[in-house]
Amino acid sequence: MWVIRTLVVTCLLSAPLATSYRILGINTSPSRSHVIVQDALMKELARRGHQVTMVSPYKEPEQIANYRKITIPMDPWASDFTKTLFSNSNSRLAMMKMMPEMLRLSTVPLNKTLHSAEFKSILKEPEGYDLLITGIMSDGVLGVAHMLGCPTVMVCPNAPMGVVNSIVGNPTPISTIPNMMLGLTNPMSFWARLANLAGFVFEEVFALVWRHYQRVAYEELFPSDRFPPYETARNNVSLVFVNHHFTKGTPRPYVPAMIEVGGLQIKEKPSPLPDDIRQWIEGAPDGVILFSLGTNLLSSSMPPGTLAAILETFRGLKQRVIWKWDTQDMPNKPDNVLLKEWLPQDDILAHPNVRLFIMHGGLGGIAEALYHGVPLVGMPMFGDQPVNLATVAKEGWAYVLEFNELTPETFSRAVNEVLQEPRYRENVQRLSKMFRDRPNSAMDTAVFWTEYVIRHKGAPHLRYPGVDMNFWQRHSLDTLAFAGTVVMAFCALFALGCRRCCRRKSTKLKRH
Repeated sequence: MWVIRTLVVTCLLSAPLATSYRILGINTSPSRSHVIVQDALMKELARRGHQVTMVSPYKEPEQIANYRKITIPMDPWASDFTKTLFSNSNSRLAMMKMMPEMLRLSTVPLNKTLHSAEFKSILKEPEGYDLLITGIMSDGVLGVAHMLGCPTVMVCPNAPMGVVNSIVGNPTPISTIPNMMLGLTNPMSFWARLANLAGFVFEEVFALVWRHYQRVAYEELFPSDRFPPYETARNNVSLVFVNHHFTKGTPRPYVPAMIEVGGLQIKEKPSPLPDDIRQWIEGAPDGVILFSLGTNLLSSSMPPGTLAAILETFRGLKQRVIWKWDTQDMPNKPDNVLLKEWLPQDDILAHPNVRLFIMHGGLGGIAEALYHGVPLVGMPMFGDQPVNLATVAKEGWAYVLEFNELTPETFSRAVNEVLQEPRYRENVQRLSKMFRDRPNSAMDTAVFWTEYVIRHKGAPHLRYPGVDMNFWQRHSLDTLAFAGTVVMAFCALFALGCRRCCRRKSTKLKRH
């Protein structure tokens, strides 16, 4: 009897894996952090029995059953772009001027990937695919879903911008959703809301430029005589995952086709650390500081004066430092600094001996620090980083230092305050409990909805009607304008009638 029960339970537990889907992932984003978020989902889908193929510019050393990785390397323009970012980090206007070039460059790896022999061979496979999963800077690949006859899911690695919201018609109230470029937080004053309106206009212009470059790439790859128009393909995306959670940012409204999966890339059970990193951390009696500027910024491109200021502070600390550094050498490196070209960031932050994370304000790193209860020193550079760090500073677990204000004195003050003031760690550990407290993990949520879209053939019943409306229709401006015109016409007619009545009465009085 016990054996029979065991067999029954085993069969029931394995039932969800009875249907194995073929899933194709494409992410050509120049930002590796964007790919990491999507890749975490792709690997988990493979672990759960689906046949997964992932195409991106970055190699993947991890070997997983059912997971096939195809790497189309990116052209080496990232280092020059990083130097430009560092040199312009103190000018918001200069950073905005760089956006069009950044968006144009994002289509270069897209074209290279879809024209590659490796990718073309995927499309010829007779088994086909049940789902396409792609990233936010890869709109141009949406024609692939039409070729394969399958639905599309998109993974957004941060809180949704207007250009992402427009894919599924998600509302963005500008009175309550701070623009990511401005560093505003709620509640917003009148003047802050006025600035947010200006930010909204800029974001709409940004979206137009974004879609222009993606449309050009799409139309070159998918001719109009055989494929649907770019906007049609874009609005046919079944679901968007956003790597955001209401406990670490502004709560916002979502349509059913947009799902929060904040912390998607975070492992519930950390992987074992490489021996050299583990020994470095565990051999530090006063703890360890993690320093990383993310996947887009190359630390070796940092101005010499800024680097010297950071090293001077580290040299005087009792703690050891692990620094994500992209070259073989660092001039004047202190003995308490370990350099690594690539770091298992999430696994390192999970170690209890990590006392501080110095970072640039990327949403992925903030989520990992929050999940593991590690306070921050943040140096925002561009994009959503200012508003991300402004939010966590307001929550009391980060010290924000503007990059152009970094000196030996300011950097030392920031690092030592977070290390020595207990409130930073107490606040982040309290908020960590809130961030973790949810009915299902981010990964379980994402896997469920991914399979849901496949089971229901794209789940068209999730589609919000607003996605097919233009700006005027979606905000009822056309009907309000019509109603206003009718009211004004009625008022004008009423006033005209009143004037005529008054004239008649006046005429009668004169006669008498």
